[in-house]
Amino acid sequence: MRLLATVVLLLGIMVSPARATATIESHYRVAGPWTVATADVGTAYKLYYPADLGVGGFRHPIITWGNGTDAVPSQYSGVLNQLASWGFAVVASTDKTTGTGSEMIDAARYLVDRNADPASAFYGKLDVTKVGAVGHSQGAGGSVNTATKSGGLITSVVPIALPAPRLVGSGDRFFVDQLTCPVLFLSGSNDWLISPHSAVQGYYNAVPGAAAKAMLKGAGHNTIQGSGGGFLGYLTAWLMYTLQGDSTARGAFVGSPPEIGTNPSWENAAQKSLPWLS
Repeated sequence: MRLLATVVLLLGIMVSPARATATIESHYRVAGPWTVATADVGTAYKLYYPADLGVGGFRHPIITWGNGTDAVPSQYSGVLNQLASWGFAVVASTDKTTGTGSEMIDAARYLVDRNADPASAFYGKLDVTKVGAVGHSQGAGGSVNTATKSGGLITSVVPIALPAPRLVGSGDRFFVDQLTCPVLFLSGSNDWLISPHSAVQGYYNAVPGAAAKAMLKGAGHNTIQGSGGGFLGYLTAWLMYTLQGDSTARGAFVGSPPEIGTNPSWENAAQKSLPWLS
C-alpha cells in the first residue's frame, strides 16, 4: 500500500504542473477534432473543410481568407488547416491582391451558394448566418472591406497585421469606423514598420462597437505564414466564440480579467463591448 501511495504521489507531482499550465490558448492552439479535406476550385479558390461535413447535423460556419500582397493560400497552410480542423469551411482566394475585399466577398458568396446547391458536397451543411472574414496584411484590409461592403454577410472579422494608414493605397482604403460586427485586431510586437501598436490602437479606438486587440510578443509581420506561429490559439478561440458560440473560447476575451490580458506571451490586449453568446 505504501508503494502504491508513493507511485500515486509521484504521478500527481508529474501531472499537476501540466494541469496548472493548461489554458484556453493552449486548448485552441492545437488541431481540432475534425479531419481536414482540401479542394481546388479551378484556379480561383482553395478550400479547406471538415472531411465529414455535416456529421450529427452540424452546420459549419464559413471563413473567407485574404492573402497578403503577392502571397497565396499555401503560404498560410497552418492557419487554414487549423480552422478547418475546428469545424469551419474555409475558402481562400488565390488572388495575390485582396485589399479591396471584392475577391473575399466573392469567395464567401461562392460557399454560400454551394450550401444551396443540391449537387454540392456542401449542400445544406453550412451555417450561412455565421461568416467570418480573416486576412493578413493587405488581406487584413481586405477583411475589413469585406465586412463593410458585403451587406451584413460577415458576422466576425480578424485583421492580422493590418497595415498602418500611410501604407494603404487609395484603392484599398478601409474604414474600421463602419464595422458593425465584432473585430479582433492581431499583430506582432516586432511588426513596428508595417503594423505597429500605434496603428492597431488607432484602429481599435475608431471601431464604434465590439472590438478586441492584442500584440504577440516577438512576432514579425509574416509570423502568421507557415505554421501560423503563436497566433493560432487566440485566432481559433475568437472564431469559435463569435461564430460557434463556444463559451470556453469566450473566456479568452471576456472575463475578470480575460485570459489574453494575463498571458505573458501577449501585450497591449484590450477589449470593448464584446457580445454575450447567442
